[in-house]
Amino acid sequence: MKGGGDVEHRTAYLCIHGHFYQPPREDPFTGKVPPERGAEPFANYNEKITAECYAPNARARNFAHISFDIGPTLAAWLEKAHPDIYALIIASDRESVIRDGVGAAMAQAYNHTILPLASARDKRTQIRWGLTDFAHRFGRPAEGMWLAETAVDIETLDILAQEGVRFTILAPWQAAQPVETGQPYRVELLEGRTITAFFYQGPLSGAVSFDRETTANADTFAHQLGNYLPRLYPEPGEPTDDQVVFIATDGELYGHHKEWRDAFLTRLVQSSAAAAGFELTTPARYLLTHPATQTVELALPSAWSCSHGVARWSTGCACTEGNSEWKPALRAALTHLGGRLDATFERVTATTLSDPWAARDDYISVRSCWLSEMAFWACHGIGHAAPRDDAARKATLDLLEAEYFGQAMSTSCGFFFEDLDRIEPRNDIAFARRAISLVWQATGEDLQSDFVADLALARSDVSGRTGAQIYRALPAEADSVLPSLAPESDESAA
Repeated sequence: MKGGGDVEHRTAYLCIHGHFYQPPREDPFTGKVPPERGAEPFANYNEKITAECYAPNARARNFAHISFDIGPTLAAWLEKAHPDIYALIIASDRESVIRDGVGAAMAQAYNHTILPLASARDKRTQIRWGLTDFAHRFGRPAEGMWLAETAVDIETLDILAQEGVRFTILAPWQAAQPVETGQPYRVELLEGRTITAFFYQGPLSGAVSFDRETTANADTFAHQLGNYLPRLYPEPGEPTDDQVVFIATDGELYGHHKEWRDAFLTRLVQSSAAAAGFELTTPARYLLTHPATQTVELALPSAWSCSHGVARWSTGCACTEGNSEWKPALRAALTHLGGRLDATFERVTATTLSDPWAARDDYISVRSCWLSEMAFWACHGIGHAAPRDDAARKATLDLLEAEYFGQAMSTSCGFFFEDLDRIEPRNDIAFARRAISLVWQATGEDLQSDFVADLALARSDVSGRTGAQIYRALPAEADSVLPSLAPESDESAA
């Protein structure tokens, strides 16, 4: 924006970030997405949200004008189910690279895991899987990464920096001191490493997300954006720094959570923002000319949707209604299973893999058919080759697949809502069941009995079912590849 005469004043930028994510909905044994109640007339919520959000926004080229991340599990489903929509989203990032010299898309940690609750090894795997997935899909390395629920601790940020990630996005209340939203800040990490953090405008992002009237008219909205900037025309002697209105929201609100908001977004980014004097930008583009000059300390651990650190996904807290006593019980059950799963994987594959954990980090490329099995063994096999014993080879691949589902079972959605007996916790339990099955097939070891006993301590306040009963009620197609379960009365006695 410019004032009178020849004096140039600060530019007003608008950055909108959309977080587009859905967890894997496929049955882990059949690979098919089952019908989902509430998604009617669509078969499942992926189809419903595609029709209401992803497709209209992609066709309107909205992805080319905003900053966005698209979860790997959603991208994989879209690529198969709606390749035309998937291609438009990928092309939007390429358009921004041609236009701005940098892309608009950000990577995402692969399974939407709450990383502060994960081990360092699992943090690294989640980040590496997300970066690998991004590079394959978008044809370039990711500069930024979106963290699930913006949940963060220093170890997570330090691993991001080690893996080449330059920036992430956080909520303003995740800073330990007041910050100027929209401007980049440097976060000091370990051994001299740093990463840049952008803080979105909290009240405005909340209004966009939850207040229907705020997004009723794009022209009105754009002209009111100036209220969220410092004075555009400073007094004599004041700095003339550029300013940013930075909005970050769940991307699905643009058409799914809020009807017609895809049209609102189209109008805003293609005409209203410019008419109100705002220039659209993205974090990567803004950093080209506005590198971080200030340092910030963070409140850790913290997230954008929990005012109690990361308790929403661990011990439970008042951020969700009702009784959260099931959350620590489910968390403990999954953590105990994960430890047993990892120990079996490390012990058994020590005879076939030169570094089992490095192999796990590369496995996502094999699983996604981006890397041949032969190339994988040449890199990670002992002697740079697959085992001569075909049974050992198959067992190793089964245990790598078990590790994949061991990561999937910690998807954050399973802990976000108010009750255990919802589709999201049931899915996490189903992923655990698949990991158990794969270990059983590969080694004959029974990880199921202890897990079901742990699940019996988690109970739904709505249905009254325990986690063990939910586990037992999962579809029976897999029963032939699982160890036998003791009678349910044994769990009640325990």
